[in-house]
Amino acid sequence: MKFTLKELRARHNLTQEELARLAGLSPKTINCYEKDVNRLRGASFRNLEKLAEVLKVKVDEIFLGQTKED
Repeated sequence: MKFTLKELRARHNLTQEELARLAGLSPKTINCYEKDVNRLRGASFRNLEKLAEVLKVKVDEIFLGQTKED
């Protein structure tokens, strides 16, 4: 199954602000990543690691929009 960052966030019942706080990122960064896949693809590996940790997925699952079921 494929999930966007927004869908992964929603699966954890998190707002953009909550995800940002838990990942140590700004809400603006989360918003940009959700609205523009190119910005997400250009994100630093460290930011992707932080998001993956909070969302309990692997980095490539965020980057590629895929989950283990794929």
